[in-house]
Amino acid sequence: MNASAFVFGFEMQGRGEPTAKDIVLGVLMFAISFCGALFGLLNIYIIYKLEVFHNAFGWFWATRTSAEVMTNVLHVVFTAPVTTFQPKNIPIELGFIAYIIGYVGALTACLLHQAVSANRLIAVFKPLQYKYIFSKANCIKMIIACLLPVPFILTLYFVIPCNMIGYSPTMYEFAFVSCEANFYRNYSIVGTVTNRFCLVICVFTIIVDSATAFKIIHIRKIQKIGKDDQQLRRDIRFFMQTSMQNVTMVITSICITVANNMYTMDLEVWRILGFYSIIVTHLTNALSLIIFNPEVRRRLFSSKVSFSETSQIQSTSHARQSI
Repeated sequence: MNASAFVFGFEMQGRGEPTAKDIVLGVLMFAISFCGALFGLLNIYIIYKLEVFHNAFGWFWATRTSAEVMTNVLHVVFTAPVTTFQPKNIPIELGFIAYIIGYVGALTACLLHQAVSANRLIAVFKPLQYKYIFSKANCIKMIIACLLPVPFILTLYFVIPCNMIGYSPTMYEFAFVSCEANFYRNYSIVGTVTNRFCLVICVFTIIVDSATAFKIIHIRKIQKIGKDDQQLRRDIRFFMQTSMQNVTMVITSICITVANNMYTMDLEVWRILGFYSIIVTHLTNALSLIIFNPEVRRRLFSSKVSFSETSQIQSTSHARQSI
């Protein structure tokens, strides 16, 4: 680009006239994010209402879901509309704000999911120490520990020169914003390091979940407890619920790492897969609470919950406190 024609933040502008692909991807983003936000809010309501989730698992899940809802709302009110309509007069501040909100929501959710996976690991490896390790005070500290690094890392994008990222309607994702004409790179160094770090975290969580699954199977085989054991079914449900995100997040992290937030017409498939995999993951996370917990389904789909069912849910809650 000619230096005299360079306009800072041009990457965050639409093309003016939307193409069929713009409309399809924008509407798809809106639909998935809207459903993700609704089911996420439903998750928070369920956790608040059902005593079975009034524990460490529920606190971590609710906090993580709140971060995901924030990201989904962003897509509903901003990123999906600008992708669909491709306006050319978008204030550059909105592009940066969109990235800040999206980054905070995505990274916070990712870090909190590590706490959820660790919660399941300790539950099966150290059941006697579980209540002490995951006391309410310790859980608050863990949540704060997951939140603290986020603003620090985010600040690096804006204080280190030529590392800013904003939402690009034409790239269908968050893309690098050049600081001058004909800049020698089209990616953020801070973003590159962060993307690879997130990939390492996701792979590590897969290892943690694999260890949890192995321990569950090992314990049950030693105790020779069959498929009718309620505790076994409960362990498997919780494992499946927490591990669902990890498979999709590893795939997402690989796509994001390859695309690397570069502003380029190349790697379009990787960019789209990476960005849309995140919002699909947020939706599947919210759905997993319903899919893997019969207590939730009874609450949602029964016209009324009988006294015996309520008692059963409450008794199960106390049992899960030690899981």
